[in-house]
Amino acid sequence: MSLVYIEKVPSNLRTAFENTVKAICSDLGIKNPDWLMIVMWAESRLNPQARNPKGTATGLIQFLESTAKDLGTSTAALYKMNHVQQLPYVREYLKRRIKERGVPKDAYQLYFLVHFPIAFGKADNSVLYSKGTTAYNSNPLDYNADGVVTVAEVKLFLNKALPVGYDKTNLTTGSISSQTGRALLWIIGISFFVATGYFIVRPDSWQAVKALIKDFIKQTIKVFK
Repeated sequence: MSLVYIEKVPSNLRTAFENTVKAICSDLGIKNPDWLMIVMWAESRLNPQARNPKGTATGLIQFLESTAKDLGTSTAALYKMNHVQQLPYVREYLKRRIKERGVPKDAYQLYFLVHFPIAFGKADNSVLYSKGTTAYNSNPLDYNADGVVTVAEVKLFLNKALPVGYDKTNLTTGSISSQTGRALLWIIGISFFVATGYFIVRPDSWQAVKALIKDFIKQTIKVFK
Protein backbone atom coordinates (compact mmCIF):
# COMPACT_ATOMS: atom_id res chain seq x y z
CA MET A 1 0.00 0.00 0.00
CA SER A 2 1.19 3.54 -0.76
CA LEU A 3 2.54 5.69 2.03
CA VAL A 4 0.54 8.58 3.42
CA TYR A 5 1.31 11.91 1.70
CA ILE A 6 3.38 10.20 -1.01
CA GLU A 7 1.35 12.14 -3.60
CA LYS A 8 3.02 15.32 -2.30
CA VAL A 9 6.37 14.13 -3.68
CA PRO A 10 7.08 14.99 -7.35
CA SER A 11 5.98 12.12 -9.58
CA ASN A 12 9.44 11.57 -11.07
CA LEU A 13 10.90 11.01 -7.58
CA ARG A 14 7.93 9.28 -5.96
CA THR A 15 8.87 5.62 -6.41
CA ALA A 16 12.48 6.07 -5.32
CA PHE A 17 11.41 8.21 -2.37
CA GLU A 18 8.79 5.72 -1.18
CA ASN A 19 11.13 2.75 -1.51
CA THR A 20 13.89 4.58 0.36
CA VAL A 21 11.59 5.65 3.20
CA LYS A 22 10.42 2.05 3.61
CA ALA A 23 14.02 0.81 3.57
CA ILE A 24 15.08 3.36 6.20
CA CYS A 25 12.27 2.32 8.52
CA SER A 26 12.93 -1.38 8.00
CA ASP A 27 16.66 -0.98 8.65
CA LEU A 28 16.18 1.12 11.79
CA GLY A 29 13.35 -0.94 13.29
CA ILE A 30 10.65 1.72 12.81
CA LYS A 31 7.45 -0.32 12.60
CA ASN A 32 5.42 1.91 10.31
CA PRO A 33 6.93 3.98 7.46
CA ASP A 34 3.85 6.21 7.59
CA TRP A 35 5.28 7.56 10.84
CA LEU A 36 8.32 8.97 9.08
CA MET A 37 6.15 10.43 6.32
CA ILE A 38 3.95 12.18 8.88
CA VAL A 39 6.99 13.49 10.76
CA MET A 40 8.46 14.93 7.56
CA TRP A 41 5.11 16.42 6.60
CA ALA A 42 4.76 18.03 10.04
CA GLU A 43 8.27 19.45 9.87
CA SER A 44 8.51 20.65 6.28
CA ARG A 45 5.40 19.68 4.31
CA LEU A 46 7.77 17.26 2.56
CA ASN A 47 9.62 20.19 1.02
CA PRO A 48 13.41 19.68 0.95
CA GLN A 49 13.83 23.45 0.52
CA ALA A 50 11.69 24.36 3.54
CA ARG A 51 13.39 26.86 5.85
CA ASN A 52 12.40 28.24 9.23
CA PRO A 53 12.73 32.04 8.98
CA LYS A 54 13.44 32.20 12.72
CA GLY A 55 16.53 29.98 12.58
CA THR A 56 18.74 27.73 10.48
CA ALA A 57 16.35 24.75 10.24
CA THR A 58 16.28 23.45 6.66
CA GLY A 59 14.92 20.51 4.70
CA LEU A 60 12.69 17.50 5.20
CA ILE A 61 13.26 17.15 8.94
CA GLN A 62 14.44 20.72 9.49
CA PHE A 63 18.14 20.07 10.01
CA LEU A 64 19.82 22.74 12.12
CA GLU A 65 23.17 24.07 10.89
CA SER A 66 24.95 22.37 13.78
CA THR A 67 23.20 19.09 12.99
CA ALA A 68 24.04 19.33 9.30
CA LYS A 69 27.69 19.96 10.14
CA ASP A 70 27.71 16.93 12.44
CA LEU A 71 26.39 14.86 9.51
CA GLY A 72 29.18 16.10 7.23
CA THR A 73 27.17 18.62 5.26
CA SER A 74 25.59 22.07 5.64
CA THR A 75 22.11 23.54 5.44
CA ALA A 76 23.20 25.34 2.26
CA ALA A 77 24.10 22.00 0.67
CA LEU A 78 20.92 20.34 1.93
CA TYR A 79 18.87 23.17 0.44
CA LYS A 80 20.17 22.28 -3.02
CA MET A 81 19.18 18.61 -2.72
CA ASN A 82 15.94 17.05 -3.90
CA HIS A 83 13.69 14.78 -1.85
CA VAL A 84 15.62 11.57 -2.54
CA GLN A 85 19.06 13.13 -2.11
CA GLN A 86 18.22 14.31 1.40
CA LEU A 87 17.02 10.92 2.64
CA PRO A 88 20.50 9.48 3.40
CA TYR A 89 20.98 12.37 5.84
CA VAL A 90 17.56 11.68 7.36
CA ARG A 91 18.60 8.06 7.78
CA GLU A 92 21.95 8.90 9.37
CA TYR A 93 20.37 11.39 11.73
CA LEU A 94 17.75 8.88 12.89
CA LYS A 95 20.33 6.12 13.18
CA ARG A 96 22.36 8.23 15.61
CA ARG A 97 19.38 9.34 17.66
CA ILE A 98 18.05 5.78 17.89
CA LYS A 99 21.45 4.59 19.07
CA GLU A 100 21.32 7.23 21.81
CA ARG A 101 17.66 7.02 22.84
CA GLY A 102 16.26 3.74 21.55
CA VAL A 103 13.85 2.63 18.83
CA PRO A 104 10.65 4.73 18.82
CA LYS A 105 7.58 2.70 19.72
CA ASP A 106 5.18 5.07 17.98
CA ALA A 107 5.02 8.10 15.69
CA TYR A 108 5.13 10.50 18.62
CA GLN A 109 8.43 9.14 19.88
CA LEU A 110 9.83 9.24 16.35
CA TYR A 111 8.81 12.87 16.13
CA PHE A 112 10.55 13.65 19.40
CA LEU A 113 13.78 12.18 18.00
CA VAL A 114 13.54 14.78 15.24
CA HIS A 115 11.94 17.72 17.01
CA PHE A 116 13.39 17.57 20.54
CA PRO A 117 15.33 14.37 21.38
CA ILE A 118 15.43 14.95 25.14
CA ALA A 119 11.61 14.61 25.13
CA PHE A 120 11.90 10.98 24.03
CA GLY A 121 10.02 8.74 26.48
CA LYS A 122 8.89 11.58 28.76
CA ALA A 123 5.43 11.93 30.30
CA ASP A 124 2.79 14.10 28.63
CA ASN A 125 2.99 16.80 31.32
CA SER A 126 6.76 17.22 30.97
CA VAL A 127 7.81 20.77 30.03
CA LEU A 128 10.08 20.88 26.98
CA TYR A 129 10.77 24.59 26.63
CA SER A 130 9.57 27.88 28.02
CA LYS A 131 8.70 31.37 26.84
CA GLY A 132 11.75 33.45 25.99
CA THR A 133 13.86 30.58 24.67
CA THR A 134 14.87 30.08 21.04
CA ALA A 135 12.99 26.77 20.90
CA TYR A 136 9.79 28.40 22.18
CA ASN A 137 10.03 31.30 19.74
CA SER A 138 10.76 29.01 16.78
CA ASN A 139 7.91 26.59 17.50
CA PRO A 140 4.45 28.11 18.12
CA LEU A 141 3.11 25.09 20.01
CA ASP A 142 1.96 26.71 23.26
CA TYR A 143 -1.69 26.00 22.54
CA ASN A 144 -2.97 26.94 25.99
CA ALA A 145 -0.76 30.07 26.18
CA ASP A 146 0.66 29.23 29.60
CA GLY A 147 4.22 30.12 28.67
CA VAL A 148 5.51 26.56 28.30
CA VAL A 149 5.32 23.79 25.72
CA THR A 150 4.69 20.28 27.02
CA VAL A 151 5.00 16.81 25.53
CA ALA A 152 1.20 16.69 25.20
CA GLU A 153 1.17 19.89 23.11
CA VAL A 154 3.80 18.53 20.73
CA LYS A 155 1.70 15.36 20.34
CA LEU A 156 -1.30 17.55 19.57
CA PHE A 157 0.73 19.31 16.90
CA LEU A 158 1.52 15.97 15.26
CA ASN A 159 -2.16 14.99 15.37
CA LYS A 160 -2.97 18.22 13.53
CA ALA A 161 -0.57 17.16 10.76
CA LEU A 162 -2.65 14.10 9.86
CA PRO A 163 -4.65 14.08 6.63
CA VAL A 164 -8.43 14.25 6.89
CA GLY A 165 -9.86 10.82 7.58
CA TYR A 166 -6.54 9.27 8.61
CA ASP A 167 -6.92 6.75 11.42
CA LYS A 168 -5.01 8.21 14.38
CA THR A 169 -4.49 4.74 15.85
CA ASN A 170 -1.94 4.16 13.07
CA LEU A 171 0.37 6.53 14.96
CA THR A 172 0.81 3.87 17.63
CA THR A 173 0.55 0.65 15.62
CA GLY A 174 2.56 -1.14 12.94
CA SER A 175 1.98 -0.61 9.25
CA ILE A 176 -1.38 -1.43 7.76
CA SER A 177 0.27 -3.87 5.37
CA SER A 178 1.91 -5.82 8.21
CA GLN A 179 -1.38 -6.02 10.11
CA THR A 180 -3.12 -7.18 6.95
CA GLY A 181 -0.37 -9.71 6.36
CA ARG A 182 -0.82 -11.30 9.77
CA ALA A 183 -4.57 -11.49 9.27
CA LEU A 184 -4.12 -13.09 5.86
CA LEU A 185 -1.79 -15.72 7.29
CA TRP A 186 -4.53 -16.74 9.69
CA ILE A 187 -7.08 -16.84 6.87
CA ILE A 188 -4.78 -18.90 4.65
CA GLY A 189 -4.12 -21.36 7.45
CA ILE A 190 -7.80 -21.80 8.26
CA SER A 191 -8.69 -22.06 4.58
CA PHE A 192 -6.05 -24.76 4.09
CA PHE A 193 -7.46 -26.94 6.85
CA VAL A 194 -11.04 -26.40 5.68
CA ALA A 195 -10.08 -27.25 2.09
CA THR A 196 -8.13 -30.33 3.19
CA GLY A 197 -11.07 -31.60 5.21
CA TYR A 198 -13.45 -30.99 2.34
CA PHE A 199 -11.16 -32.86 -0.05
CA ILE A 200 -11.04 -35.88 2.27
CA VAL A 201 -14.83 -35.99 2.32
CA ARG A 202 -15.18 -35.24 -1.39
CA PRO A 203 -12.10 -36.50 -3.30
CA ASP A 204 -13.63 -35.34 -6.58
CA SER A 205 -13.60 -31.72 -5.37
CA TRP A 206 -9.83 -31.16 -5.70
CA GLN A 207 -10.07 -29.15 -8.93
CA ALA A 208 -12.57 -26.78 -7.36
CA VAL A 209 -10.38 -26.41 -4.25
CA LYS A 210 -7.32 -25.61 -6.40
CA ALA A 211 -9.28 -22.96 -8.26
CA LEU A 212 -10.35 -21.35 -4.98
CA ILE A 213 -6.76 -21.33 -3.69
CA LYS A 214 -5.44 -19.74 -6.91
CA ASP A 215 -8.09 -17.03 -6.79
CA PHE A 216 -7.31 -16.33 -3.12
CA ILE A 217 -3.59 -15.98 -3.88
CA LYS A 218 -4.34 -13.52 -6.70
CA GLN A 219 -6.49 -11.39 -4.41
CA THR A 220 -3.79 -11.48 -1.71
CA ILE A 221 -1.16 -10.23 -4.18
CA LYS A 222 -3.44 -7.33 -5.15
CA VAL A 223 -3.68 -6.23 -1.50
CA PHE A 224 0.08 -5.83 -1.21
CA LYS A 225 0.66 -4.07 -4.54
